[in-house]
Amino acid sequence: MAKHSEVDEQYLLDLEREAFLSLIAEPKTQMRMQHMLKTGKPLRN
Repeated sequence: MAKHSEVDEQYLLDLEREAFLSLIAEPKTQMRMQHMLKTGKPLRN
């Protein structure tokens, strides 16, 4: 059985920031962002 525990908001924000920084370092992510900014349409790569 899983135990439940509370976490504070800052902990979740830190996890989100870590995941975002990891993704933003990927070349495909950068290509998707650049394409979206230029065309307004998502790039599927």
